[in-house]
Amino acid sequence: MMMLEGQATAWPSTRVTWEANEHNPVSESQNQLWFLSGGQDGIWIMPGMKGFDAPPFTIHYDEMPALDGARERHVRAQSRELFIPLFFYAKDRPSLLSLKRQFLASLNPAYGPGRISVKEGDGSERFVNAYYVSGAEGDEGRDKAGFVWLKYGLILRAMDPYWHSFVPVVIDFQAASGEVRPFFSVPFLGLNISRSHSLNGESEVTITGDVDTWPDWIISGPFTKVTFTNTITERSFVLNRTTLAGEQVKITTSPGNKAVVDADTGENLWNFLGPNPDLWPITPGLNRVRIDVENVGPETGLVLYYFPRYLSV
Repeated sequence: MMMLEGQATAWPSTRVTWEANEHNPVSESQNQLWFLSGGQDGIWIMPGMKGFDAPPFTIHYDEMPALDGARERHVRAQSRELFIPLFFYAKDRPSLLSLKRQFLASLNPAYGPGRISVKEGDGSERFVNAYYVSGAEGDEGRDKAGFVWLKYGLILRAMDPYWHSFVPVVIDFQAASGEVRPFFSVPFLGLNISRSHSLNGESEVTITGDVDTWPDWIISGPFTKVTFTNTITERSFVLNRTTLAGEQVKITTSPGNKAVVDADTGENLWNFLGPNPDLWPITPGLNRVRIDVENVGPETGLVLYYFPRYLSV
């Protein structure tokens, strides 16, 4: 994280952390969260970090017979590689060995991806989930390690190449009368709640971030049928389920993690989706969303929430 000369006093710090996967069985005596900048844990980031800005893209195209050039078919972001050069230092050899062993245990990719987060001096913070790939095998060369110090050049791989906000944006849909208020029970810190939008009607919804985002929907009963439509893309899906007051259904739309469940019990409700459900994403900027709900009651309500995604930190 480079900083122009003279700006250090105006910009307090840029903090980079590594957090082990929650399933990693590191003991309570070991760290789950590591500060990779500032030397707080005996670790410093050296110059040379790579992969923290735009992800790599692949452009699929067809060459045009008898014509100049080609015609693009599809553009996709590839998985992201992050390179982080680290310097470890301890007061004595046993302390260095303990620091090294604990940190390496936190990297173990067998338990799933860890999390790299970057917090800037203005308080903004973004993260990416990444697997450790290589770089910590060890090198006892003269300029690579000493009695109380060592260097690693970590290579991490983020399958989702985009950076995520820690703070979700919540969009609240209410009945036109304004008397119906959805019950939103997910406890997010620093929640950003938009102005209310209409049930049984079309609303303009403005989305933040740089790229498409896959939202979650929470629908509070009573209702018997809900139709979700993006009228710009003409994509839609239907939930057919008689749901009573006090019950909630959660719909997760993200690829590889799509689900429809009872928000309280976790019961699988996928079979209550209509034929060929298209669990569509929301796009940056303006979206026109139509929500049609049948047999609403005083407690019927719906919220959409998402975590904005960005090209870079």
